[in-house]
Amino acid sequence: MLLVSSAALVVLSACSGSSPSAADAGTGGTAESEAPVSRPNILLIISDDQGLDASAQYGLGQDTPNTPVINALAQRGIVFDNAWATPSCTTTRGSIISGQHGINSGVTTTPSLMDSNTLTLQRYLSNGESEVDYSTAVIGKWHLAGGNVENELSHPNDSGVDYYAGNIAGTLDDYSSWPLTTNGITTQSSVYHTTAVTDLAIDWIGQQQDPWFMWLAYVSPHAPFHLPPTDLHTRTLSGDAADITANPRAYYLAAIEAMDTEIGRLLDTLPASTIDNTLIVYLGDNGTPRAVVDTSVFNRTHVKNSLYEGGIRVPMVVAGHGVSRIGERESALVNTVDFFPTFAEAASLAEPQNRDGQSFLNLLSNDDARTRQYNYSEFVGTQANGWTVRDERMKLMVFADNSRELYDLQLDPMENTNLIDQTATYGETIAALEAFGEDIRDPQNTDENTDAGDADTPIDITGAILVDQSTSCADYVNEYQATATDVINNTVHQAELLITSDGQHCTFSSNALPNHDFNDGSRSFPHTVSAQDDHFTVPVSPAVAAETTALSLTIDNAIMLNGVRVDILAAGCFGVGDGRIGCNDISQPWRYDPMFPAAGFLVDSHNAHSQPDGTYHYHGEPKALFSSDGNTVSPVVGFAADGFPVVGSFIDDSGTVRAVISSYRLKSGARPSGNNQPGGTYDGTFRDDYEYISGLGDLDECNGQMTTAGYQYHITEAFPYVLGCFKGTPDISFDKGGR
Repeated sequence: MLLVSSAALVVLSACSGSSPSAADAGTGGTAESEAPVSRPNILLIISDDQGLDASAQYGLGQDTPNTPVINALAQRGIVFDNAWATPSCTTTRGSIISGQHGINSGVTTTPSLMDSNTLTLQRYLSNGESEVDYSTAVIGKWHLAGGNVENELSHPNDSGVDYYAGNIAGTLDDYSSWPLTTNGITTQSSVYHTTAVTDLAIDWIGQQQDPWFMWLAYVSPHAPFHLPPTDLHTRTLSGDAADITANPRAYYLAAIEAMDTEIGRLLDTLPASTIDNTLIVYLGDNGTPRAVVDTSVFNRTHVKNSLYEGGIRVPMVVAGHGVSRIGERESALVNTVDFFPTFAEAASLAEPQNRDGQSFLNLLSNDDARTRQYNYSEFVGTQANGWTVRDERMKLMVFADNSRELYDLQLDPMENTNLIDQTATYGETIAALEAFGEDIRDPQNTDENTDAGDADTPIDITGAILVDQSTSCADYVNEYQATATDVINNTVHQAELLITSDGQHCTFSSNALPNHDFNDGSRSFPHTVSAQDDHFTVPVSPAVAAETTALSLTIDNAIMLNGVRVDILAAGCFGVGDGRIGCNDISQPWRYDPMFPAAGFLVDSHNAHSQPDGTYHYHGEPKALFSSDGNTVSPVVGFAADGFPVVGSFIDDSGTVRAVISSYRLKSGARPSGNNQPGGTYDGTFRDDYEYISGLGDLDECNGQMTTAGYQYHITEAFPYVLGCFKGTPDISFDKGGR
């Protein structure tokens, strides 16, 4: 049971006890010219994946967390009702630290690697036109480095942060066992993450003299959902894995409560004089995840990773130094890019140039202060690819496939009724919203004729774990790139993928290099991997054929969303050549399964290797693009040659996330022997060792199933791994003889 510290509430009361005037709060002006310039400390607290439906300050939803500390901040400050972030962790952090939208900073998707030469907020505060430089620290989640974490452990320090301690990567496998990186050096922490980063923040602040800037980024309440230490929350929960799976929101809310308790402990340690001189901002980085959203507030598809309000409108509370509006709500439009100029103004620094934000500092003391007329957000991802603009009432969404949506947020806050076709009524509003968005995106620097979307630069998908479950290939139209290392040969490769669509078909143009490191087995590939010039086409609306099509050596099976082919069959059969090559007759029995270790096909950790021409391709479960932690319903990770989507291994089975089950099994008994028969027992050496049993598992003979979204194949750890056959008709572009 949580015991709320009364000291924390007393400390928060001090936030408004002696608030300076607006002139002292950072405008640079004072009543008398000889008076010292005020430079407050700045404490920015970021929660991870906490939407409005999980924030007690907004009165939404059927069950919200017990957060007395954040409530006290709200009572002594301002709750912002229309704060926009981006729909994902990295992109919001990029907008805060750079003061720029992704189209200008380059941080447009998750994950991304922010250019370490960026003019960051920390650089500006510590090297600005100030008599006293700020000491800066980031504690907790960074997530502004890309997929190759081992080479980016010093990235926060390289980006202008004086002191960094936390987790470089975006997620944790275990809140009580996680890699703690401190100024580039990593050790393993066994302290509950929320408690550990609070300890680190307390220690660092205790060593500073004013002014300082603390960026405190909790991972809570981000998955994995778990049971926090019982003294940090109010909920009675068993912590049993089955209960977590069945009731993830309860554990999600418990994590928020634990974070609130630890924030209170941090504030308890600050002397009253420090509290008086500290501007405190509490912010959620994006909306609630699909698995734990309160559907009475937001549609399950209008959540994190979407451009709907459930994905980008976030909790924001401001209290402390310079906040003279006590216990008020503010409806003004605020954006996370606004933090850079606001904090700069609070520090009495000159207005930063070439930033997208607008300072909201005057709002902290004046409810009539000038505010934004429009708000903007954007994201390049598989679930949402586009941008959005709103004014006080109306919201326009523009997607990479040129589709648009318009909503009246006053009458339709859940965004159910698309008004885009009502041009007679809303034509002028649409034009004004669109003009504002295009001005930010600077259309002079974009090729309006490209089919690859609006981004100026390709999306970096190095090591990416995808999230989108859209089964339409058109929703993935864009240009992608990645960096991958051939581990054994120690060579670095640049992967390139362009997905375009004419409305009827999608074309994947790829150099066939993966978005992850490869060739990391015990023995090197027999052929050196090299870039290709691949072009595959699939229908936007595939159809189930009257009969299935068997897999063939002459047809590639699928193209993954990292541009790598799936080619499951191997040209190896018992008694033909050396057993691994030369078996080009598809009717030849006892074809080897290249995934059977003893067969010696030299695949890497991604169950892939290279063909004689250097083409990298997957022979089995790719072990890429989707999470294998068992906590998340898998996304679409590719498209088969017949156009049907290929989805990862995990499904939602009546509220329980579990691995999908193949309907193939090993035959029992012994194989035939003699007359060129292999003999031995059925152990998986050969594809002929398996048999399909209808209804044995979840999937059909092609390793797929019909869902409410249509037919889809599933990746399975067991045979047949990706596809067992084609449910539709393969496109001719997958014919190997045609290339």
